[in-house]
Amino acid sequence: MKVLHVIPALTGAFAGPALAVTQLCEELRNQGVAADIATTDCAVKGLSGKTIVIPGSVPAYYFGRQLNSVMPDDLALSLGLAGWMKRHIREYDLLHIHSLFTFPSTVACYYAAKYDIPYVLRPAGMLSPFCLKQSRIKKKIFMLLFEKRNLRNAAAIHFTAEDEMRDVKLGLLNTPKILLPHGLDQEKLKEAENLKGELKKRYPQIEGKKTILFLSRLHPIKGLGLLIPALKILSLKRDDFVFILSGSGSLRYEKDLKKALTDAGLKKLAIPTGFVEGKIKQELLAGADIFVLPSYHENFGMAVVEAMICRVPVIITKRVNIYGLIEEYRAGFAVDLDSQDIASKLDKLLSDSQLRLEMGNNGRRLAQEHFDIKECAQGALKMYSDIIGKSKCAG
Repeated sequence: MKVLHVIPALTGAFAGPALAVTQLCEELRNQGVAADIATTDCAVKGLSGKTIVIPGSVPAYYFGRQLNSVMPDDLALSLGLAGWMKRHIREYDLLHIHSLFTFPSTVACYYAAKYDIPYVLRPAGMLSPFCLKQSRIKKKIFMLLFEKRNLRNAAAIHFTAEDEMRDVKLGLLNTPKILLPHGLDQEKLKEAENLKGELKKRYPQIEGKKTILFLSRLHPIKGLGLLIPALKILSLKRDDFVFILSGSGSLRYEKDLKKALTDAGLKKLAIPTGFVEGKIKQELLAGADIFVLPSYHENFGMAVVEAMICRVPVIITKRVNIYGLIEEYRAGFAVDLDSQDIASKLDKLLSDSQLRLEMGNNGRRLAQEHFDIKECAQGALKMYSDIIGKSKCAG
């Protein structure tokens, strides 16, 4: 079986989904599936037209973009990707296409339908009422011209959380819906436990302090406008914590965040790290006492799962689609979009080391039971086999 995964980018705003896709492809290859990735050079330099073999021997084909200086990243053209897709798509038994309202996903759906290659379409939360309201006019036009047909022609629509699937209000969707959560290679992350103490060597100023970690893309949707006031409330009550802000965003938004932290009197206790990966990221997860992600909308939350694997209790909003599991397993707190509520839960966890330990252990158990990469790959393999089998019968 040969499967092509198409994703707009493997970094930047797609960092979480990219991790999920690359690890899924790696495990699929372990299970005998020839899984490749086609993407663009968005947020990376020097990879246009190149094939990179990423960890796990997964070939990733990168293609340059055109008009990206005058168009949003998601709409920037990639003629190289379109041409390659036209020439090579018939080499694959199935496509797994990630995201909507982008050029890569649209061109992949077009050629898959043209050459009768079955495809699975993962909306990545883009069909939620919240996301459909963002850039509403653009999405209405895109939906009319492309996405209704793309969704209708898909062999299946892949959702990663029950709340995401329930969020879809488009009655026209008679396409089969499949629920399959993302998975992670948990053994790799468990190795982070060997790095406990390394964070204090990197940032000596955290010695004797508890660490609150935010690790995500820096964007207004991530709820930092709620978190910073919450931290201000907390700082008026206690001074035994530091706030590590990890991630990157637009230069303008990063500048706005810096000003907001200064205005809130939090500059001395905030440690901005910028974008992190690899060993530094593991050090942050190993050294964190609490992980917080107060998003206004989060389709899944890969960083939340990474934190749980590392036994870090989490505080998320009820707009993160896996919040129900967090509550069920008592792996942390799910809060409303309210700074006072966030501050209260942070204070509760900072004050109770036993509760942090208990919730951290619960989170590890949750991740093992629901987000294991091997089980995720087995579920994907079954989905692919069923679809390919039906396609051959129909042919």
